[in-house]
Amino acid sequence: MFFRFEDEQPPEVVVEEGRYLVKVNGQLDGDEELEIPVDLVVLVTGMVPRHNDQLIDVLKLPVGTDGFFNEIHPKLRPVETVMDGVFISGASQGPKTLAESVASSLAAVAKSAALVKKGYVDLDPYVATVNPDLCLWCDKCQEACPYGAIEKVTVADKEIAHVIPSLCKGGGVCVPVCPEDAIEITGYTDAEVKAMIDALIKESAVPVG
Repeated sequence: MFFRFEDEQPPEVVVEEGRYLVKVNGQLDGDEELEIPVDLVVLVTGMVPRHNDQLIDVLKLPVGTDGFFNEIHPKLRPVETVMDGVFISGASQGPKTLAESVASSLAAVAKSAALVKKGYVDLDPYVATVNPDLCLWCDKCQEACPYGAIEKVTVADKEIAHVIPSLCKGGGVCVPVCPEDAIEITGYTDAEVKAMIDALIKESAVPVG
């Protein structure tokens, strides 16, 4: 049985006539006070995530509001993260039983083994690119990128932004923040988008019938 209660009204354990009673005002039954006779009362300490800001910063791991690591999808991709090749398992995702921890660990091992056996990693072809002639390095793109895929480099005594292809996910958040329009996404450049719009306009202008 599961009971939800207000923080201001925690359950109370009392002894009456030699038996334990758990008294609680359940939210799910209209705040009615329940008295549950039990033979054994076990206090389970709440689990909190370990603080590891350095690891999170290096691997760019997504963290939920509860502090545990987040997977891409709890059902479809339960041990994969948004960072390719980085997998999570066990209690790093949240409180789990031993069986659940073993199952997720085996899944993470299987995913890792598939990459190792393949021998290489396919990178996303749709990544951001920087036009060195337009870039003046204002660091706005670096601040906007959630994956840390943009770094500052010096080319011909000029500081410009450089995209690390292995880290870039092609999300495109860096594109609109660039005041010089120096960043584009491969496959979605301004020229390509404009060409698609022009082609759509031409198609819509053709009479039907």
